[in-house]
Amino acid sequence: MPRRLVLWLALALVVVAAALAVLSPGFVGAVLSVGGRGGPPAAGTAAATPAPVATPESPAAAPAPAGSAAAARPLARLAVAGDTGTGSDQERAVAAEMARRGGDDPYAALVLLGDLVYDVGDPALVDRVVTRPYAPVLGTGAVLVPVLGNHDEVSGEQGRILRALGRDHPWYVQQVGPVRLVVLDSNRVDDPAQTRWLEQTLAADVPAGTWTLVAMHHPAYSAGVHGSDARVRAAWAPLFARHHVPLVLAGHDHDYERTAPQDGVTYVVSGGGAKTRPVGREPFTAVSAARLHYLDLAVYADRLVGTAITPDGQVLDRFTLTR
Repeated sequence: MPRRLVLWLALALVVVAAALAVLSPGFVGAVLSVGGRGGPPAAGTAAATPAPVATPESPAAAPAPAGSAAAARPLARLAVAGDTGTGSDQERAVAAEMARRGGDDPYAALVLLGDLVYDVGDPALVDRVVTRPYAPVLGTGAVLVPVLGNHDEVSGEQGRILRALGRDHPWYVQQVGPVRLVVLDSNRVDDPAQTRWLEQTLAADVPAGTWTLVAMHHPAYSAGVHGSDARVRAAWAPLFARHHVPLVLAGHDHDYERTAPQDGVTYVVSGGGAKTRPVGREPFTAVSAARLHYLDLAVYADRLVGTAITPDGQVLDRFTLTR
């Protein structure tokens, strides 16, 4: 090979090596990005970043290991059950599971969704069918939030029942931590004074971070034996939607049900606190089950987490509602 050709080849190799040193990966990427296939993002677009770390404020976060920051305790916990007033072994079994689940983080409130005293609302039975069965829950500091049901007024003594449970009016507001719980008497849904009070209450200013929930006996939406109460739905459901109530609790049908959101409102029937009846499904139904249970409601700054739990600790349903 001629000496001049060898020299030219050697020079070419030096030039190629120098070029490779200059062309860094970022530079190559920038060149490739002209064709839209890679490299750094163009101005105005977001660069890819690692997935965010799950936090308690992230409603989509997966459950965190115990002891981690994302396993922080809720601001408040409520235990909810309906149609309980039997004094039966079934009622006591539900109450016992409540107390067990309360554990080191006891419930701040016990919400009983009506039919407090079967069958005719005898106030002499309050201790036997309410106070004693739920003593393990109330004894840890839970405030009792009673709701009147249809059986409670058969005797005409519903006022005495409420007074025995520390209340003097059938509709009222109970504050539980960040929760403003609006309690209604659905036996008197046609009472214009109650509906005016409800609208004024829902429209009132509340501190930032407040959750407004509603508790009553007759359900606006139900696929159970009694079914949806048309009067409740007509009179009050538009107010719940207008004022952005996220969750409405009811009993009456002896089952567990959760609706898909109706005009932005989720409706839960929790009437399996002592006995059950068959339940079906309607177009609005998300979950339904004819099982004894209660509802564990955990309240966080940005979300509500509801868990329907049987007396033997099985989870029937778990849902999260965010702001």
